[in-house]
Amino acid sequence: MTPDTPATHHRQKINKTLWYYLNILLHIIAYDSVLFFFYCVINTFFRDIKTRGGFEIPNKGPVIFVIAPHHNQFVDGLVVMTKVKEHTGRRIAFLIAKKSYERRIIGDAAKLCGAIPVERAQDLLKKGHGEIFGDPNDDCLLIGKGTKFTEECQVKGLIGLPNSLGNCQISSIEDDEHLTLKKPFGSKKKEIQEKIDEVLKNGTLFKIAPHIDNHVVFQNVFDHLNNGHVLGIFPEGGSHDRPDLLPLKPGVAIMALGAISQQMEEQQNGEREDGLQPITIVPVGLNYFHPHKFRSRVVMEFGKSIVVDKSLGEQYMNNPRDTVDRLLKVITLGLKEVTVTCNDYDTLMVLQAARRLYTSADREQIPTPMVIEMNRRLIKGYEQYKNEPDVKELRDAVTDYNRRLMRLSLHDHQVESLNQSDKLKTFKMFVSRFFLFSLFMGLSLPGLILFSPVFITGRRISAKKAKEALAASSVKIKAKDVLSTWKILVAMVLAPALYIFYSVIGTILIVKLGLVPNISVVFIFLYCYFWAVLTTYASLRVGEIGVDYYKSLKPLFISLISHDNDQLQIKELKETREALRKRVTLFCNKLGPGIFDDYDKFYRQYNHGESDHEVLEKEAAAAAPPLRRQSSYTTMDLTMNNLSDIQIFAAADLEQASDISLTKSSSDEEVEEKKDDDEEVVDKAPSKPSDASVRLRKAMKEKQKQRQEEHST
Repeated sequence: MTPDTPATHHRQKINKTLWYYLNILLHIIAYDSVLFFFYCVINTFFRDIKTRGGFEIPNKGPVIFVIAPHHNQFVDGLVVMTKVKEHTGRRIAFLIAKKSYERRIIGDAAKLCGAIPVERAQDLLKKGHGEIFGDPNDDCLLIGKGTKFTEECQVKGLIGLPNSLGNCQISSIEDDEHLTLKKPFGSKKKEIQEKIDEVLKNGTLFKIAPHIDNHVVFQNVFDHLNNGHVLGIFPEGGSHDRPDLLPLKPGVAIMALGAISQQMEEQQNGEREDGLQPITIVPVGLNYFHPHKFRSRVVMEFGKSIVVDKSLGEQYMNNPRDTVDRLLKVITLGLKEVTVTCNDYDTLMVLQAARRLYTSADREQIPTPMVIEMNRRLIKGYEQYKNEPDVKELRDAVTDYNRRLMRLSLHDHQVESLNQSDKLKTFKMFVSRFFLFSLFMGLSLPGLILFSPVFITGRRISAKKAKEALAASSVKIKAKDVLSTWKILVAMVLAPALYIFYSVIGTILIVKLGLVPNISVVFIFLYCYFWAVLTTYASLRVGEIGVDYYKSLKPLFISLISHDNDQLQIKELKETREALRKRVTLFCNKLGPGIFDDYDKFYRQYNHGESDHEVLEKEAAAAAPPLRRQSSYTTMDLTMNNLSDIQIFAAADLEQASDISLTKSSSDEEVEEKKDDDEEVVDKAPSKPSDASVRLRKAMKEKQKQRQEEHST
């Protein structure tokens, strides 16, 4: 037996310290290795990823990144991780649904990146026995027939109706056939309420989910933050493809308030020697241009930091509900300031068309972050004046213009290129661009053929997964949020297998033909593998140029073959567009200064081609839209002693769909597919330069290095 001496204690302490730092080193290596791999994947899938407001990220201290909208499932987290690491060198640990944490590939990567799993009620849904009926005298009372409430249900658990008619929390369970709800099933939409009343009157099947105890998760989050680390969370919960943000749950606010409160308690008890570390919340807006499409674009914007310090911690300890409510409103507003959200799909399409009309003269000079900023400002202005008669009339006119473009199979930017005269010049330009298109597409053909099995398989599997996700969700519109994830997952598995297959065939042929007799088989195989990868990547980059030229051929071809009647139609379309452009400009110049304090400066610098990053980084002081309060927590105990009952994620697939109408006609869906004219594709063909230009400068503020890790005790 080893004697218990001071020297022994010292050696044990040294060994423990060495193991602590070795563990940190291994974690960093694993994290960076996984991140480097996904960095390559993300930058292959997306054509361009731009960031804005990166100087808002602290280089040390605990940080919570609150990210929305969650439009691209697992891809969202990868985009944020890679860009935060690139800007500051900080490593994010994400809160992730336990269901995803336990999946292969995604779960394995999440574990290597230090993700914190969170159990969600919707992942534990199961069918209950028997049928339930509503009590005609008490809306909160459910009567069962053949049910086993005492065995299957839990107080504070959930019980839900079929067909996404809603769910409610269980307040009490009287016996196997009687239970009381915390609030009755209901909806503001008349047709849904009628269905709820009908199924409860006639009896219906139901689903149940147990009560989730989040106390352990919250404690893990507090420890993570109070050690000076970085946390990422998607407070909407599950991914979705809605045009607006889902309501946030109080969990994200309580993480910050609880962490600072725990530091204060430890300091009072003498358990904390260091000073208090304020918790910094950074809103992150993810703005995609067609997130489900290969080689699309992303703009990631970091909002103004929200600091949760000792003052807020004291307020939380004295008045938790009001403090949480205020902080949650600030977070929600911060997210709205870095995202482009709209109450309905049709309005979003109209306002994007209006922005294209307003900026048409300077299309090629507008950087993508500026497009996001202008979309956001147009939405805010429209929401404030949407009931004005002239605004309604303008909306109808833009909608009609969009439909005319759709009937002619044109994009808005192509209208400017339609030519009414000088067909010889048009013919020369068409032949020149067609030649360049053929050249670049011919060069990309080998890689396209080699990689075509991946494209075809990925497209089919992702479409199938989207159908499954749509059937299982009450908030998704078309489940486009899962498409890119499955395309990437398929490519990650199939592409290496395909390269190996091509390399084996190439190696066999080279060896049998005796082309390089003095080189080993292994080297030949590696050469073939490298050649296959390089060919497909080169084809990808060359093919992009060819596609850009292809996009410019259509208006030239229409101008070339148009007869007199068609020429008249082209003239009318261009005149309509010019009239709409003037009306949109008048609307912005007339009403903009009353909404945005910096309107004149912002658009003056835009119109004169000045490049002042302060104009691009400053958010307008617009009146904040009313925030939707969550009745689910207005009466909840939000103190540190009740963490087990507090929801972390918005229960996206358990909540009833909001009362916003999201139905779209088939024509509108076609418009959606066509709206990438000036966003996803940059026309690289030669064209007349515009007098105005806008250049976006990134302002990065370097701060101190990350704080030292705490020594083990």
